[in-house]
Amino acid sequence: MAALNPLLTKVFRGPLDLNGPIIGRIFYVFEYVRSYVEERLEAFDARFGTDTSAPTFERNQQTDVHFYVPTTASIIYSILSILPLKSEKFTFVDMGSGKGRALLVASEFPFQKIVGVELSENLHRIAEDNVKLYKPESQQCASFDLKCMDALQYAYGDEPVVLYLFDPFGREILQEVVANLEKSLKARPREAYVVYVYPQYDDVLESSSVLRKIAEGGPKWQPWSQYVIYAATTAAAERPSHDDVRSASAVPTSKAA
Repeated sequence: MAALNPLLTKVFRGPLDLNGPIIGRIFYVFEYVRSYVEERLEAFDARFGTDTSAPTFERNQQTDVHFYVPTTASIIYSILSILPLKSEKFTFVDMGSGKGRALLVASEFPFQKIVGVELSENLHRIAEDNVKLYKPESQQCASFDLKCMDALQYAYGDEPVVLYLFDPFGREILQEVVANLEKSLKARPREAYVVYVYPQYDDVLESSSVLRKIAEGGPKWQPWSQYVIYAATTAAAERPSHDDVRSASAVPTSKAA
């Protein structure tokens, strides 16, 4: 999956950035319509009484910290279903967790703990409310740890980790986030996976000496639903096959449905 051309990255900065003051608001309208249509189709919030669908463009929105947009719920289910998770061993970490949709879906999988890292106090509070509301019968993990903080200040624990990224940052911040994970994995080698949805800056992960791409997927006509999965070298041997990735598209929208 091709990364965003570095030259285009330089051109579309400042006022022309997709998260900037001009193009960002046009892009926001598109995402609002997309999210509305997807909610009508999947009814995620309607079924659980949560508030995760509507995009949010903060008043003081920074161009390197992308505005909140929810991942399509069925895509999250598909991705997590193909990861070789060992029961109650992995911690799920969503950097730029927003209103918490990925956290909620992750709770239907056998994680030891689910961590959301979000800079916006407004989105953080909404995510806290959503966690309280989300109680599907299929929930396997109810251990949530929501942190309102700068992602670059997050310290990983010693347990295996699944790092989830839905295009939350620009290139510079993403590079630092990946560097922090690499430092942790080198200090304490362990299983780790990085899921990157809408991978505009896939080349940042491709250049890692610790991570190796093991899968990619998502509808080609929906760039916001395309994803790549990377594994730490200690976990790469257990990578899902391409057949697993293709079959994952048949995973239902929700286990609780």
